[in-house]
Amino acid sequence: LVTELENKGIADDTVICISTDHFPYGLEDNELTELYGYKADDTFKRDHSCLILWCGELEKYDPIIVSSPTFSLDILPTLSNLFGTEFDSRLMPGRDVFSDAPALVFTTGYAWKTDYGTYVNGKFTPTYEEFELPEGYVSSIKSIVSNKILYCRNAPECDYLRYLFG
Repeated sequence: LVTELENKGIADDTVICISTDHFPYGLEDNELTELYGYKADDTFKRDHSCLILWCGELEKYDPIIVSSPTFSLDILPTLSNLFGTEFDSRLMPGRDVFSDAPALVFTTGYAWKTDYGTYVNGKFTPTYEEFELPEGYVSSIKSIVSNKILYCRNAPECDYLRYLFG
């Protein structure tokens, strides 16, 4: 496909984005473990997947591997920046994964994951034991997640974008 795009001279104007939209529903825990190669005993392990993003313009760089936590809500801001689309990042709960914005993945159950650790069922587990968290870090991220979930729920219910853009 890439060779054909290059032969037609349109590779630099092409973006290919391949993403999953959910974990494989219907599989039992032992089947998920067999599929994944590890025990998927929490939401983040169960929903772990890959995003493949190819852009001819980015081929001049070494492969870019994003290892910080990311999720489906990060795709739109990332693609928007790649396309040079003007947008207000405050209106998107995700982030451009190529930006300097801190990583934050969250679930509607208020669990979350950052580079510093994971918060599930009221318990924070740091990624690195020797790292000292900034004062009030967990409560700050909990508040951010709560606000993002509230925004996600209310934006369609309140027709927020129509209010902003007329």
